[in-house]
Amino acid sequence: MVDTGGVSRRQRGRPRDPEMEARVYGVTVLVFAEKGWAGFTLDEVARRSGVGKASVYLRWRDKRDLLLAAMRDRLEPFQGLRHTGDLREDLRWMARSVFQMYWSWAGLAIMRLWLDARTYPDLFAELRDFYLFGSISIVRQIVEAAAESGELPADTSPALVLGTIFGVATVQVSMAPPLPGEDLSARTEEYVDALVDMVLHGLRSRPS
Repeated sequence: MVDTGGVSRRQRGRPRDPEMEARVYGVTVLVFAEKGWAGFTLDEVARRSGVGKASVYLRWRDKRDLLLAAMRDRLEPFQGLRHTGDLREDLRWMARSVFQMYWSWAGLAIMRLWLDARTYPDLFAELRDFYLFGSISIVRQIVEAAAESGELPADTSPALVLGTIFGVATVQVSMAPPLPGEDLSARTEEYVDALVDMVLHGLRSRPS
């Protein structure tokens, strides 16, 4: 369950409308992906989601408040991942999730987040840590289980595994974006297999 912090406490007695909230969150991620923090406004989110500006301003304090809530709700790191004990399949699941995210508007929103977090570190520290530490905790479970079984060296860094998967996926998707109407399933699986093979080979062959 994602903790949305103080969002619920700021509803000021208004009944929660899940349909309106979901619509606003979806548009929020899309607008941020398109325009980044500098071009992101509550007025545009209200207009494009078909929700009255008054309702948006009553529910969310400001645009940072809305963006934090929307990104937490829509882009939880590796949502649904439960490590199975099969190292290769767990890494393939992770890599596939990252590629599928990057093919979509969600991926562009994440890229915007990393860029804007450098420009506005205080504004985005909470959201950056949510993705960074949330993702690391999941990868750590997989790496520690593999180290205990002898599949990986005991000193394997979860941050190195995570950074490699995200880094390679970011470059591949940026250099070869999807073609209009392309079925990305085959390309995704090809990239996933190559990436996981590279990660495992590198981790197992490096000096302890």
